[in-house]
Amino acid sequence: MKIRDSILIVLAGGVAAVSSILVLFAASQIANIAGVTSEASSDVLVGSANKNLENIAIGIRDSLDSQMRNQYEMVQSWARVPSIVEASRAAKYKSQEEIFEMWSAEKTRTFADDGEAKGDGAIGNDIVPAASSYLALLSKSTPYPEIFSTEAHGYVVASGAATSDFDQGPDDYGLFKDQGFKKHKPEPGGEPWYRATRESKTGQYVGNVKWDASAKSWGLEIVSTIVDPVDGSYLGELKAVFDYGSFISKFVNVNDLDVYEIKVVDQKGTVVATSLPDKKKVNSKDVNLAKQSYFDLVKAGKSSGFEAKPNTDENGTAVYAGIALSRDVNKHVIVVTKERRTVEAPIDSFVAGLGGRISLAGSTLQRNMVLVGTGVGIAVILAAMLLLKKKISEPIAKLTAVSEKLSRAEIEGLQIDVSGNDEIGQFGESFKGVLAAFHMLMEEAEKNRK
Repeated sequence: MKIRDSILIVLAGGVAAVSSILVLFAASQIANIAGVTSEASSDVLVGSANKNLENIAIGIRDSLDSQMRNQYEMVQSWARVPSIVEASRAAKYKSQEEIFEMWSAEKTRTFADDGEAKGDGAIGNDIVPAASSYLALLSKSTPYPEIFSTEAHGYVVASGAATSDFDQGPDDYGLFKDQGFKKHKPEPGGEPWYRATRESKTGQYVGNVKWDASAKSWGLEIVSTIVDPVDGSYLGELKAVFDYGSFISKFVNVNDLDVYEIKVVDQKGTVVATSLPDKKKVNSKDVNLAKQSYFDLVKAGKSSGFEAKPNTDENGTAVYAGIALSRDVNKHVIVVTKERRTVEAPIDSFVAGLGGRISLAGSTLQRNMVLVGTGVGIAVILAAMLLLKKKISEPIAKLTAVSEKLSRAEIEGLQIDVSGNDEIGQFGESFKGVLAAFHMLMEEAEKNRK
């Protein structure tokens, strides 16, 4: 085998080995990139989806707080309605007995579909019928099942519906007990909300949300003083009980949010309202969300947050949750959940597609690397061949031709055109010495012959 061929084989083998190593290395790295990218993408997308749940909870929280501020202002505006003011002012000049006789709430009061009160407790018997008619209309058209107003001593003078509480103030019942009017003994100073409103610098009181067993809903007491617009004197109070459990159905469009459930929860973890049709969990002693891990954010004083990992909720459903803490007086917690499968399924599909695209790109890259490596190998071999031809093959061919002529003593006009600093060049220089020696011998032989 010629030296040139051996060298070319070595070069070709080296190029092939290097190309193979590069392709295998690239393939392994592409697989690692696909795996790491898929995992990272999944985590990022799940985190983004959970952050979206938190943002929805914040939006609902802000809506809740805004709506409640509107409710407080609304109750204040009701306390300034002329008929309400007139009912409390008219009672200033009436005795307890007269007020009681004119107020018909202790009698039967039912309502027709148009909101008109019927029966023995017809509104027409009240001290100012227009005031009770107005409150009856409000009770029918707003989330306030109970609205009534009092005069300065705390006696009810107008009401949208029947109530058993005639005396809300600090006075005792006196004659009303003898008339079969049943009521617990009044607290000193009157009902807590009554006292708190009179003592309030703003003339308004917002109580805590309480469960009303008879109404089977949560109620929030909102009370505002009734003031004489002429001289600013205190005339009484207007109390409205807001049906807090209706907040979601009244103010949140659940269908547009693409979530599983929206809940309003109190600071103790009791469910106040839910967007699900089944309301059994509301005020249930068996359901307490304070045990859920996301409630730790509430306990830590966080205004909002989300769960990075799914949990099983009280419905037995695997969900992700986002929460936001209300800034309202009752500081309710808004909980927005989405089923795990609806969060992860599109993400898994996207990540799988991403991994497939990366693998396809990797296969294309491998093929291109093979083609490029082959091309580079061929170019290297051709370059090596040209180099071998110029540096080795051509000089050796010249030296071989010179050697053959020397063997036949054909030295006339013979020249050696091989030079350089490498081994071939040095070999050529030695041949020049041999050729010079041949010339000397030939000259010496010619002299002897002569």
